[in-house]
Amino acid sequence: MVHLRPARAEDLPAIARLSHRTLLLGREGSGVFPSPELWGELFVAPYLRRGCCCLVAEAEGQVVGYILGACADLALALDLLPRLPLLLLRLLLGAYGPPLPHLRYLLRLLLYPSPRAQRARYPAHLHIAVDPKAQGQGVGKVLLGAFLECLKARGVPGVQLSTTRANAAARKLYRALGFRLYAKRASPFWAPYWGHPVVHEVWVRDLDNGARLSCPPLKDE
Repeated sequence: MVHLRPARAEDLPAIARLSHRTLLLGREGSGVFPSPELWGELFVAPYLRRGCCCLVAEAEGQVVGYILGACADLALALDLLPRLPLLLLRLLLGAYGPPLPHLRYLLRLLLYPSPRAQRARYPAHLHIAVDPKAQGQGVGKVLLGAFLECLKARGVPGVQLSTTRANAAARKLYRALGFRLYAKRASPFWAPYWGHPVVHEVWVRDLDNGARLSCPPLKDE
């Protein structure tokens, strides 16, 4: 039995572990970014503190899935930026293990950003993951559906997300819940970890029913 509830600050370790376990295009990512703790501080904690409509799926008291959302990027930046110098100092001092793999990953994030949709039209964005042991049970669909309803209740006009062409199961889920491919770009970001460049994609969904699409749907080939 899986049930949803709002994500809480004390969920940080569990969400960070799950997010870290799936960061390599759905696979375990310790070889890419060794520290789950630092991963959580950088990529999970800002959503728990300043995000919106963040949810977890629980089964037998364990977090088996999550969706982290933000209604605007500024709130996340305001949470992370004051903490960033100390986190980087601790990283350089070895508090999270060897600094080089972490720095390499973070530098590549800056050099090869994913494509983005128009922020005015699609201000919200999300990250979602389901434990591999719980996949295939509809957990992701329930999480994403509840998240979209939360955004609608807040009056958010649209939402975007980033994924890769390699993530076939996620792309099928997004399409089933009304998302469409907005832009795509081959990126060398994953090449050192995956063995070749991967196509990065941004998918969008309009949340106000009367709105016109801001661009024609892209052919998904």
